[in-house]
Amino acid sequence: MNSPESSAWQRTSPAAVVFFVGKSAKWVYDRYGAFGQVVAAVGITAFLLRNPQYTVLVVLTALLTVVVVGALQYWFFRFRIEEDRVLIRQGVVNRTAVDLPFDRIQGINVNRRPIERALGLVTVILDTPGSLAAEGQLPAVAPEIAERLITKVAEHQNEASPAADETDPAIASQVRRAERKREVLQKLSFPEVLRMGLANPGVLLYAALMLVVGRQVDVAVDTVTQAFQALATATGGLGFAAALAAAALLLGLLVLVLVGRIVRSLFRYHGYTLWDEGGSYRSQAGLLNRREVAVGIRKVQMLRAYQRLLYRYFGRYRIQAPTIGGSLDAEDDEGMARGALDADTLEIPWAARALVEKIRSGMLRGEGEGLALLPDDEAFTRVSRLYIRAAAIRFFCVGLPSGIVALFLLSNFVSDSWRGPDVDGTAVFVRYLEIWGYAAVIWGVFCLVAAAPIGWLRWRARAYMHNDNGLSCRSGLIGYSVEAFLFRKAQGVTVKQSPLQRRHGLATLKAETACGSVTVPYIEYARVCALRDHIVHKVETSRRGWY
Repeated sequence: MNSPESSAWQRTSPAAVVFFVGKSAKWVYDRYGAFGQVVAAVGITAFLLRNPQYTVLVVLTALLTVVVVGALQYWFFRFRIEEDRVLIRQGVVNRTAVDLPFDRIQGINVNRRPIERALGLVTVILDTPGSLAAEGQLPAVAPEIAERLITKVAEHQNEASPAADETDPAIASQVRRAERKREVLQKLSFPEVLRMGLANPGVLLYAALMLVVGRQVDVAVDTVTQAFQALATATGGLGFAAALAAAALLLGLLVLVLVGRIVRSLFRYHGYTLWDEGGSYRSQAGLLNRREVAVGIRKVQMLRAYQRLLYRYFGRYRIQAPTIGGSLDAEDDEGMARGALDADTLEIPWAARALVEKIRSGMLRGEGEGLALLPDDEAFTRVSRLYIRAAAIRFFCVGLPSGIVALFLLSNFVSDSWRGPDVDGTAVFVRYLEIWGYAAVIWGVFCLVAAAPIGWLRWRARAYMHNDNGLSCRSGLIGYSVEAFLFRKAQGVTVKQSPLQRRHGLATLKAETACGSVTVPYIEYARVCALRDHIVHKVETSRRGWY
């Protein structure tokens, strides 16, 4: 049924029914989720509480409906691979015809869910320019079909590249690189995956989420309440008991978060391997859900390198190469589900300096020579010192109310845990208000004192550099983030001036690409205008496409 050499209309494997069932359930939730939750809370839940004998019937009816819809979607799904395009026909009531020429395919990503790995199948995701969602998917097909599709697309695009301009040395170099044999650039070991789990950000976010979830679990609340009451009885008061309990709670949350980060890293990056295939890069990783990403070099819109605090300690960097349709601001760093399948971004989660330089030279090729992707490059030029004032004010205005709200939520959780049958609720509430007030004052003083140093640290990290073909911008606080792009890939350029900038002859340059933007604040107005005009000139005169 899934012969890789057949060009006739084909069905996917029957295992794809699982994919379509999940897709149907997700569609119902995305379209009617908010309304459905209200109806369930007000109507269905009340009905089932009064008539519990119908609970099984309602659940089975809902499951059967989703399964039937998924089975119908599988039955009406067809695809065909021709010499220069992929054709997909799908839909039960509303029929949809998808025609994807090989020229429009910017990336072919191969995923393997646990059930697909058990059956020896894969899911092929086709990314195209101009769309945040993957336009084509071939669920539960044979790996030979994926390999055949990848080979045909690569051959077609390599044949088309010289026809654009055979005299262009950059294109000729790209064709020669495409003819090279696949080269393994990186293969992560087990200790490196563990270190990466410790170094990844998100500890505070995960701790806050766990705190909220734990607050709703009766067992957790009862346990914490009994611990607080036991400490209060042993120490003769709530003050010392609260301090010890809060410290133990934070320590426990930190340990759980770190363990969770390590486990997530193992599941996501186990066996991570990166290949250079000449005209494209390919990565593969995953413990249960095997994920494979292939990205053509000419589709990459910018490069981004991170080096946060623990990454600096280990001497490693995190690299992202988003393509058309991807987004740096919506990275799946936490592994959370999205509304649609985003165009995949090539991610190198644990790169040494040598690999960063190799990726930079390979992605930007001759046009990006001189552009830095390492944050400690001496060629970076810092922005105006007036940026210190702006960064300090921004930190104070955002950090002060955010911290007060966080303290309120934390102290409210602790206060509720203090309450017991023998504790005066009014006295506890008054005590809670006093502690929260003192904490808010201390936080306000900290924000006022720390605003200037934080503004200075942000200014110290803010720098930029450019050559005739591209620009790199560095930012950060304790860690660093570097973004680099080629001028010919710009989709728009904006010059902005705040009142403070106008007073001192400064401006902010913002260059938009198909997958994000690069911003350089607080540089001389004349230089900003010159850069803007130069970027527009490069876009209009470049003989090479932006993708």
